[in-house]
Amino acid sequence: MGEKLQQADRFPSLGLKTVSGDVIALPGDAPSRYTALLFYRGHW
Repeated sequence: MGEKLQQADRFPSLGLKTVSGDVIALPGDAPSRYTALLFYRGHW
């Protein structure tokens, strides 16, 4: 398990697949400096 982010740390670069199949690269594709992400687990 990695280290937790601390205040003023930079968000690590990562790519996430969206529900439409596209890939969003964070933090580069974030629409603004303040962005909320919702992670949907899917069905149980």
